[in-house]
Amino acid sequence: MQLGLFDLPWWGHALVTLGLTHVTIASVTIFLHRHQAHRALALHPIASHGFRFWLWLTTGMITHEWVAIHRKHHATCETLEDPHSPQVYGIRQVLFEGTELYRKELRNTSTLQKYGHGTPDDWIERKLYGKQATLGIGALQAFSRRLRRYD
Repeated sequence: MQLGLFDLPWWGHALVTLGLTHVTIASVTIFLHRHQAHRALALHPIASHGFRFWLWLTTGMITHEWVAIHRKHHATCETLEDPHSPQVYGIRQVLFEGTELYRKELRNTSTLQKYGHGTPDDWIERKLYGKQATLGIGALQAFSRRLRRYD
């Protein structure tokens, strides 16, 4: 049975999916969390851009927004101002509705201004990654559909 671009068994597709998911989780952990939000890790500009590109392509995350909300979380941990505190919202809501809490905090422009400093502000961030956040996901889907036609 052909499930995608490559003639893999079902478990091969499962392993590829897990591998790509792992790359995305590592990108969030290494680039967004350690490198950008906490400045606990220095990355070469090529590696940094590779992570930015991967996150744009697969998640549509905007570095400035994620970093600002995460920094606010640490600055206001477990208070009413914490954007995703399990103490305030409950663990169930944080786990299952975390995206909605994130989007709610995005409407708070003071969070982005106060906590989003030091994030990439180059041409590609301003014109593509930040303004066209969902274009990467759409491009990846279009590319995979096009490749499937050639099988």
